[in-house]
Amino acid sequence: MSYDFVVAGAGIGGLVAARSAQEHGARVLVIEKADRIGGSAAASGGTVWCARDINEWLKVQPDGDTELGQALIDGFEEGIEWLTSQGVVVTPVPDRPYKFLRNIYRLDPDPRTALTTLYDRIQSEGGEVLCQSTLRDIFTQDGRIDSVYISTSDGDRRIETLSLVLATGGFQANPELRARYMGRWADRMIVRGVPENTGDAFEAALRIGASTAGAFGRFYGHYLPAAPAQVKLHNFVLVKPDFSEYAVTVNLLGERFDDEFLGDEVTVHALIHQPEGMGVLVFDQHIRSNMEQYSQWPTADVDRVVNIRDAGGEVLENDTLRSLAAQMASKWGVPPGVFLETIEGYNTACEADDASMLSIPKSGGLIKIAEPPFYAIRVVAGVTFTYGGVKVDSEAQVLDRSGGPIGGLYAAGADCGGIYTRGYTGGLSMGLAFGRLAGRNAAAYARRDS
Repeated sequence: MSYDFVVAGAGIGGLVAARSAQEHGARVLVIEKADRIGGSAAASGGTVWCARDINEWLKVQPDGDTELGQALIDGFEEGIEWLTSQGVVVTPVPDRPYKFLRNIYRLDPDPRTALTTLYDRIQSEGGEVLCQSTLRDIFTQDGRIDSVYISTSDGDRRIETLSLVLATGGFQANPELRARYMGRWADRMIVRGVPENTGDAFEAALRIGASTAGAFGRFYGHYLPAAPAQVKLHNFVLVKPDFSEYAVTVNLLGERFDDEFLGDEVTVHALIHQPEGMGVLVFDQHIRSNMEQYSQWPTADVDRVVNIRDAGGEVLENDTLRSLAAQMASKWGVPPGVFLETIEGYNTACEADDASMLSIPKSGGLIKIAEPPFYAIRVVAGVTFTYGGVKVDSEAQVLDRSGGPIGGLYAAGADCGGIYTRGYTGGLSMGLAFGRLAGRNAAAYARRDS
């Protein structure tokens, strides 16, 4: 059995790559570890967005690879038009008071429908899709992709291919790799995605000499309510405290540990190194009542406090900060004196409108915690995808340890290391832009090599 093109993973990156390769004449095979297509993209909120230009990208990614950043931005708008040409319904999202300008679209009526549209196109054009199939090994000959070894529900098999795209969504669901790269509290993290993203393709690529790139101790994620909250694939978007930039987050010692206004997609990297890998989000009724104003996302009108309680999470509530501190001490062991000193110092800085008074200055969002009732939610890190992966160039080619391309090997989405290292300008956009790059370039490579 042989193909021009094989892609591992049937999330947005893999499906886009496969369909793009078909448009450029390739006979394609998609293998997917789960029992259905979609990956973590299908469980997302369906918002596709990106920075408008490289300067905006650098605001949240100051240490990023600008060549990869520019490839992402260039591929985004083209990708939106391309999705529409494939029959996917893509709706612009009206402007909102975001922290910085973005191009924002929504997959309608939901992301699974959009991905199923691509899946149907792939099959109708003669492509094959094998679910319950896992990439185990990659074989090369003379520095070029030769074949892959996969495990399927019908047994193991070796498949010859001229090109291969890795689009398996990262390694965040692999406890061993999380512990290796993210430290002693990695077991406290909640995976905000499908359980199949265990890094199989990443490890297979390393075995044939692929180089790595990116910040392996960092990831895209957000705060999520800690146990006993039941955070599941269907509800993680709705229990994420979207207003954390304007709240105060302390660790279990009662101390602030980062600039909250950076957004919890950034401060979550510091959270995993706090005692027990936990923090406590503290806010008041004013912030709760203005969630829609302060949130960055179209789901802002959802009451997160209600949703967290409905999910079984603990939301402490009291009419005074002193009483709230006593509850936090009793429930979670947070030293009340330290916590009250932290909050009092924070409120003093808010009154003076002077963030430099804080031991850890806050870059914006200075809102006094003053309107009762007061709330506290214990949070842990939720991880959607990892930032470390195989090293790629701006054409989505996977590079070896000497810096040259591995012939016929490409990557898309979260398997690409180094697109993000700190901040975040969209996950679905990364699969879209690099999926199209990988698909068309892999197809062109296969034509040359055939």
